[in-house]
Amino acid sequence: MTEHDNGADEGLEAADADEPRIVQVHGEHGETIYAMDADHDNVADAAAYDDDNDGVIDRIAIDTDGDGLLETELRDLDGDGRIDAVFVDTDGDGHKDVAVLDTDGDGQFDRVIVDTDGDGRIDTDIRDTNHDGKADYVARDEDGDGRRDYVVTDSDHDGTFDTVHYDDPKNNPLAQA
Repeated sequence: MTEHDNGADEGLEAADADEPRIVQVHGEHGETIYAMDADHDNVADAAAYDDDNDGVIDRIAIDTDGDGLLETELRDLDGDGRIDAVFVDTDGDGHKDVAVLDTDGDGQFDRVIVDTDGDGRIDTDIRDTNHDGKADYVARDEDGDGRRDYVVTDSDHDGTFDTVHYDDPKNNPLAQA
């Protein structure tokens, strides 16, 4: 993103050439975007979005690997001013394949969902159901049919997984373990 994209406003430029350049632009839906070009290559290294123009940043996108794409996004999904979701495109295909979520709004991330095979569907779901900071639910769709093939839980929350449920034990390699 450069200051000329999407009908740019007059940018806020740093006085020192070594300082990041920050420009304010309006997106195609009227949202206010603050883009930062830290290395002065006219490509945004990070951007902050005020999607509803209420003066509070709703999401932040970051180029975390220096490839020119903003593959990591932090979002305030419920509008309370706190980041409660992080989305990452780990394979560079332009689609987010990992999400880390605060599902109950308590300020702590308690769920991770992942598309490990790049087919656009979530196949791994990890949860902290009792909010103690430890995973106690893991579900996996091994065959890509959209249904969980197995679920492993720590039902008594003692830190040890103790329950395993299989969708189809004959076709699940874990059933043989």
